[in-house]
Amino acid sequence: MHWADVIAERLAAQGDSHVVATGITPSGPIHVGNMREVLTADLVVRACERIGLDAELIYLADTADPLRKVYPFLNEQEYGQHVGKALATLPSPDGEGSYPDYFLKPFFSALDDLGVEYRVVDVHESYLEGKYTEAVKTSISNRVKIRDIISEVSQRPLEDDWFPYNPADEEGKMHGNKVTNCEWPWVEWVSEDGRTGRTNIEKGGGKLPWRIDWAARWDLLDITFEAYGKDHSAAGGSWDTGQHLAPIFGSDPPMGMMYEWIYLKGKGAMASSKGNTVSGKELLDIVPPEIMRYLITRVKPSKHIDFDPGEGLISLADEYERLERRYHSKLSEIVHKNLSESSRKEQQLIDEARKFELAQAIRSGTDYDSSLGISFSHLSTLCQIKSQNEDLLASLAVTHGVDVTQPDIRLIDRVKRMRNWVDSEWFPTSERIQLADSINSAGFTSNELEFLQTFSQMLAQSEWVEENLLATIRGAISNSKLEPSQAFTTLYQALLKRERGPKLAALLVELGQDNVISLLDQLN
Repeated sequence: MHWADVIAERLAAQGDSHVVATGITPSGPIHVGNMREVLTADLVVRACERIGLDAELIYLADTADPLRKVYPFLNEQEYGQHVGKALATLPSPDGEGSYPDYFLKPFFSALDDLGVEYRVVDVHESYLEGKYTEAVKTSISNRVKIRDIISEVSQRPLEDDWFPYNPADEEGKMHGNKVTNCEWPWVEWVSEDGRTGRTNIEKGGGKLPWRIDWAARWDLLDITFEAYGKDHSAAGGSWDTGQHLAPIFGSDPPMGMMYEWIYLKGKGAMASSKGNTVSGKELLDIVPPEIMRYLITRVKPSKHIDFDPGEGLISLADEYERLERRYHSKLSEIVHKNLSESSRKEQQLIDEARKFELAQAIRSGTDYDSSLGISFSHLSTLCQIKSQNEDLLASLAVTHGVDVTQPDIRLIDRVKRMRNWVDSEWFPTSERIQLADSINSAGFTSNELEFLQTFSQMLAQSEWVEENLLATIRGAISNSKLEPSQAFTTLYQALLKRERGPKLAALLVELGQDNVISLLDQLN
């Protein structure tokens, strides 16, 4: 059974209606690693829906969080003055709209493409609208109790005058302001540089510290399930603390699930603050939504994911293509059963089927009854040697029976994204087809050099269309002392500096007559 279905069964035992929460601070580009949290929540919602539960996904935009530092992607002179202020109050990096919107708009666009249905809760607006007022009152009334819980659970003693609210000063900065007195709804404070002031809590002038805020929102929004990153999962961490704080606000803590990081190959865990990211929108520009979803559905949340947007992505996409063929030929007829009603073998097949079903952008099932049957590795080659879609489709008509008059819309979509991928920095060098800069004659035998020279002379007389070039290749090989396989290897080594490649005649057309002949002329 798929892990999301296991969670849904556990939630069903607690009730028929559930709120599944996910929250990400929009302090920078929302990357594929962040997407794991959102898609984990989405998979749980879909699994709940499959067994008839009422489930809603809410996305908490933590716009009340302060800008903690000037990140590498920000201008130091412009944003240095804003450190400590709520993100919602900051200008957008492009000068249009708010800072959070700049990062949230492409993120929400990606969620829409992925078929995620969600309700947005803007945390800063919630504070301004007074939705946190009772939670703040409760926190202040239970200040000593909360202080002792955090100190005991975290093993990080808090000072006796610690206060459960971070007020903003007259500039909107929350860093370094120490509360000295509270007469509701006002708090008095002194800043690190000795300034004093007072802030109206009811007007949203600040926020609860994170550990308290998290526990408060569980009650405020009736949250019953939430996934959380491993940074929150350590003993004494914020999730652990929240379990003890939740009853203070009047509710039990939600069911939780820890998820591991997604690591970007060669660069470590993705982190916007370090500029080590691939955004969800960037990934969707190069692969279809089902491949991005499959990246998450195929692995249990407790296992980290090594993400390679180059060769690894081709392997992932080809793995998905094989699963799609298997699903339509066998797995689509699998009867879903719960754990107590099925054998281990049945559960393995159900899990396999669900990995595919949950990878689809639509809410359930799939719109198609067959796979495209075209591997991404093959498509990546075609997109490099066939610059026109008409030629690409004509080639697939011969090799895969594609109807050029009414091609599958999935194919057209994948070709568009594949061309974006080929043009991007992420496309693997090992798969890139590029004409050599020069030919080293010392790397070839006398027979091979003679063949290349003959081929060069014949090319100069050939019409530069695929059929004529194919005849020229065959003619040059028949007039040489090389075996056909050796001749082709020689041509690939000379043109691409590799031993094999795509169909040569089509490749020559795309490489260009002047470029190829100029290269081969180096041997004359």
